[in-house]
Amino acid sequence: MKHQTAAILVIGNEVLSGRTREANAYYAAGKLFASGCKLGEIAVVPDTAQAIVSSLNRLRAQFDAVITSGGIGPTHDDITMDSVAEAFGVGVNEHRFIVQAMTDYYGEEAMNDGRRRMTRVPDGASLIRCEKTIAPGARISNVYILAGVPYIFESQLDSILGDFGDSPYQRIEVEVALAESHFSKQLAAIQEQFMDIEIGSYPGRCGPKACGKICLSSQDTKRLKRATDAVNKMLATVITT
Repeated sequence: MKHQTAAILVIGNEVLSGRTREANAYYAAGKLFASGCKLGEIAVVPDTAQAIVSSLNRLRAQFDAVITSGGIGPTHDDITMDSVAEAFGVGVNEHRFIVQAMTDYYGEEAMNDGRRRMTRVPDGASLIRCEKTIAPGARISNVYILAGVPYIFESQLDSILGDFGDSPYQRIEVEVALAESHFSKQLAAIQEQFMDIEIGSYPGRCGPKACGKICLSSQDTKRLKRATDAVNKMLATVITT
């Protein structure tokens, strides 16, 4: 059965310190939306085992699947594989396929400690292979362990999207040239009428020439159209005085 809900766990001090602008969760959110999987949470934690393990255990119990990003490289701060293994109470060992693939690519003499470190996965995990790297990610139970480098993360995510969702979400955006205060009460009434539709208002500019968008999304195209029609009808009758 495909995962209907998911969470993303971003791992890395570089994100929390502002050194790196996080891009992987944004990419995954769009892909999961298009696949029909509801993304319920994005959590960002530092490179500490305690933070990773506690957050991962909470998320994997709460959602159908968890996608991690970052911390599977060759250096001392890449502790995601070890932390995931700790969360599941299993060991971490070199995977013979990864060892062979990296040895074939780099040569036996170039298999230093850093590269050997990248061949390790939690015991019982399956590999997530992609086109952009010879060092795979891994999956154990409902947790998908992906790289932090964006182009590798994207390739790995694309290779597993078949595990997520079924009926794609659709989104309709309605342009608005009004301050939100002029239609907030009416929009709340429409939301009450269409509780199965996600409706959000997002201002683009405030002040005397306010503008923005009302965004509606759902997996049910007919209900989505009815809700959009209701929003357009409401906007046409708003009194701005």
